[in-house]
Amino acid sequence: MTLLQSETDSLLAAMTPGSSGAYLDLSKVDPDYRRPYSGRYFIVEGSERWRSRSLWDQRLSAVGIADEPTTELVPGPKGQQLLVLSQQYLSHGEPLTITVALDYQPLLVAFKQARWWLWGLGAAVICVALILQQGVLLYALRPLRRARRELAEWRSGERLQLNEAVPLELTPLVTEINHLGRQIERVLERSRSSAGDLGHALKTPLAVLESRLDNLSTNLPPDQLLPLREQLDLMHRQLERTLQRARLAPEQQRGERFHSGTDLPPLMATLQSLYPQRDIQLLAGPAASWPYDREDMQELLGNLIDNACKWSQNRVEVRWLLNAEGLLLQVADDGPGIAPQARAEVLERGTRLDQQVPGHGLGLGIVLDLVQAYDGELELSEATLGGLLVEVRLPLRAESKRGAQRP
Repeated sequence: MTLLQSETDSLLAAMTPGSSGAYLDLSKVDPDYRRPYSGRYFIVEGSERWRSRSLWDQRLSAVGIADEPTTELVPGPKGQQLLVLSQQYLSHGEPLTITVALDYQPLLVAFKQARWWLWGLGAAVICVALILQQGVLLYALRPLRRARRELAEWRSGERLQLNEAVPLELTPLVTEINHLGRQIERVLERSRSSAGDLGHALKTPLAVLESRLDNLSTNLPPDQLLPLREQLDLMHRQLERTLQRARLAPEQQRGERFHSGTDLPPLMATLQSLYPQRDIQLLAGPAASWPYDREDMQELLGNLIDNACKWSQNRVEVRWLLNAEGLLLQVADDGPGIAPQARAEVLERGTRLDQQVPGHGLGLGIVLDLVQAYDGELELSEATLGGLLVEVRLPLRAESKRGAQRP
């Protein structure tokens, strides 16, 4: 608007009085008005009509004239968009109507580019702000993530308490968790000790009863002796079950981890010495640390291999595999195996399919208790050796999956 007003003033100043009236002195007009389609145009209407040479053969219509100067955007030559201003003046006693126009298209293009730049800059600022906000949140929540990892390690037995070097806002929470952990550990320890003490206290009276019953076996008829022996055998099973449950605690905090490289060879050597006539083969990869309690794994493997040795003819094979999904144990023998319809029955505690083999029939039952305590699976099938194949699958806890490697 200011530029158009300035152009109008310059044209008004170029009006020069003459003998026949006022006329437009073109020598005082900007040279751009003489260059065709330059983007600057004018029309002066008075006693005569003057138009800029820049219009060439195009027409330029005057816009409506009001009391206040107004502008209007109209189409121009060569696809231009013209901003037009028309005003009336009195020059040298003659009324004049001056119309000037400027090509507004470059400014429109510049405005459009500026708008895109502003949109892009705004989007970039928002993205940077979101990234910074995400970074600030991640940094601020880092103590919580550390506390979560320590809780997972505490639950799996890798640490005894949480690190209390945390922000003030988290200190009461961490302190209470540590207090709760110590309290739970004391309760579990008392429970295990009480159950163990009770079981061991009953062993001696049971041994005395068995000894007395053996002494009375020559004086009692079989129909009276057999029920007594069955009751004593039942008491033995219940006692073994109580002792086993007293130490079945895969979530206990003080559990030492089982390592196949250091814990398996002594176990295999012990069983080989108990069954020298059996060929016990360990078929596995490199040694690795298992994320499970050491005593539980020794109990589980000991019962599986001992059971396989009892029933095998010559050979027992032990395999294990640890990967991101969990632990797979396989114990196979070349014995008579178990019929498919009897496999579910043999898992029941104390069930024995052959009374000629020594033992109380608790081996697979104890294994099943351990597997269930770890939320695992136990499956019986036919081995390639011809006997029984026992497969145990134990899942990894979430906190242990990151460190599990395929052996």
